[in-house]
Amino acid sequence: MKQLILSFLLITVVIDSPANTYAIMTGNIDNVYYTGIVAGETQYQNQAIAYLCNEFIKSYYPQNKEKVFLELGFSENSSFKLSYDKFQGEMWENAEENRPAKGFGIRIRLSQKLNRAEAVLKLLEYGLQNLPELKKASKDFFSLSYNDQPDELTIDSLTLSQVLKNSTNERVKSILNIKVPRNMGNIGPDLYKEYYFQNDKYLFIDYWNKDSIYLQLNRVYQIINEYYLGSLIFETDSTGYFYNRETKQLSQKFTIQNKKPSFYFMHTSSDNDKKRIYFEYNDYGRGNIKFIYLTDKLFLIQRVEEFEDDLIKNELKKSTKG
Repeated sequence: MKQLILSFLLITVVIDSPANTYAIMTGNIDNVYYTGIVAGETQYQNQAIAYLCNEFIKSYYPQNKEKVFLELGFSENSSFKLSYDKFQGEMWENAEENRPAKGFGIRIRLSQKLNRAEAVLKLLEYGLQNLPELKKASKDFFSLSYNDQPDELTIDSLTLSQVLKNSTNERVKSILNIKVPRNMGNIGPDLYKEYYFQNDKYLFIDYWNKDSIYLQLNRVYQIINEYYLGSLIFETDSTGYFYNRETKQLSQKFTIQNKKPSFYFMHTSSDNDKKRIYFEYNDYGRGNIKFIYLTDKLFLIQRVEEFEDDLIKNELKKSTKG
């Protein structure tokens, strides 16, 4: 696959939650610009959606010269907005020269857990078909004084809700059916291949076994990959699977017990000889919550930090007795 990602910008920000400081990635594929959180698999997913939007425009609206701005998230409660506006709206108002994409374009803001590509493509098609309406609404909005402007520049929610509920047409279906490999094949084509994105599904492939499919998921939260041992695949922040590439076995779904809010897991180390993967997350109050995955047994050991504490206490008792 050709090198399609033209540029990206990382902006470090802090959210008001138990999560870590994280980054937002802004990139573009031709005239389709995208932005979203960089954590776990989100950067690859946002990139895939931008790629599909660009393919949709090239296939069905080749004369379109307008920029497209995608601002993507993962809200539990779906939210969506469509307008003709600047990239990230007022975010760069005081630094226009630093705005990643200058000028106006079709701005799509969408945050939901599932069927994200389908929803974005439906909104994009509506925006392309109703571009004069979007431009007029934008002109009217910015002609008003700041205090007189509505809270949001967007097509009304009832209209957009109906757009998303409508049956998916053949044009959108044909684009959704395109296979988009993780990270577009730009970096480490074997190590980073892992899965491809198609029809809003994630199809995991064994690059040691002729790219055979071993798992299909509707969403992916994070992957901890150990090249020789296999991959821990988190479907959500508290559930997942392990695929052993050596034995070509897929585990049953496992669940992280009493999972606390945290942005993502950290892969701390691996032991190829003992067939173990070590990872953890930080619970701001209890410290690091640690795990060991036994790759040959397809078994997750939890509460490792508690075992460590007990071991230390016992060893200290032994030393004081001596």
